[in-house]
Amino acid sequence: MQWKTAVGVGYATQQGEKAYMSGYNGTGAAILPGSPVCWDTVASDGVTIAVPSEDVNFSLLAGIQEASTVGTAEYTHTIVAYGQVTARSWGIATTFIPGALLILTDANDYVSYGTASQWNGVFAGQQPIAVTALSTNTSVATTDQPVFIKALG
Repeated sequence: MQWKTAVGVGYATQQGEKAYMSGYNGTGAAILPGSPVCWDTVASDGVTIAVPSEDVNFSLLAGIQEASTVGTAEYTHTIVAYGQVTARSWGIATTFIPGALLILTDANDYVSYGTASQWNGVFAGQQPIAVTALSTNTSVATTDQPVFIKALG
């Protein structure tokens, strides 16, 4: 029996497969690399992205913006919806460890460590989305950390 090896999509350092989404920045501000973005419920066009907003679009996580800043009213095609990506994260005085599920935070451009009952901003049973820490974050400041995202349900 022959097994095929899954490799990256041509990166110098093989990171495995990634799935990218495209979107339009409707936030009214620049979106920094590593920022989580959600589909906008106001525009509701399936293209416009917005910052995470509690009880509005947490369950509509599009992914994490990779590589470059997206200016106001600009398009991007580098939103990682599945795979390894560097995300802006904040420890909130708590060290998170590899394997920890990270949550979205209301109106912020980073992921953080939640409580035991939180999973991406809402209770775990309410949405099948995961952002998982791949390294330890010991900082209470916003830092860039590798994560694995699975926003494709």
